[in-house]
Amino acid sequence: MDDDKKLYKKAIERIDELVDEVLQTCNEVADDNHYDRDWVLDRFRTHFNRARKESV
Repeated sequence: MDDDKKLYKKAIERIDELVDEVLQTCNEVADDNHYDRDWVLDRFRTHFNRARKESV
């Protein structure tokens, strides 16, 4: 496997880890505050997309 493919694979693995971390955190926030998990994820997505647009 060449270096570019190794780097890409490592990046994708880290992204997958980040997704798991965010999902876990959102679920914890929802559970700790008695919020609906889907609602928390939807709000996170909305705020994340807004922040991403503003950072470009």
